[in-house]
Amino acid sequence: MEKLQVNQLTVIIVPPATNFAPVDGRQYIIDPLFGTNRVLTIGLSSNRCCEDKIEKPFILEWMPKLGEYVLTGKLNYFETTLREKNSKPVQQWRNKITQVLALIIKSDYYLFQHVPWLLDAPILLELYNRQSQLIKIENFGTPRKYMLEEKAE
Repeated sequence: MEKLQVNQLTVIIVPPATNFAPVDGRQYIIDPLFGTNRVLTIGLSSNRCCEDKIEKPFILEWMPKLGEYVLTGKLNYFETTLREKNSKPVQQWRNKITQVLALIIKSDYYLFQHVPWLLDAPILLELYNRQSQLIKIENFGTPRKYMLEEKAE
């Protein structure tokens, strides 16, 4: 197991995953989603470490869909102002999610060096309400967008 400390995050790579492979089923588990002392675990979807927790962590996974890779994840979306897309709480929530995505993408830098076509793969997040009903699937851009944002700052 490899452990790396990044400014706002501790990264743990769980074998058989490495910095460079595999892509199929590669999973990012971040807990807690917001706050301090976040831990990002990079592993495979077969490593089921978090199923018994009451509060589910944020999990992203690389999956092949229609001939291309897609980075997918599920999020509980607790805002009451769903209809008002430009409202302040929704915008703050969106900003936090994009910050977390940027941290995850930055933490797996060597994978993107080794498999550069993943930089243009879509990031699709399924948003669920409190009753675990799917509200919508939202496109959060591509990893390239988050790599460029990180370099600009």
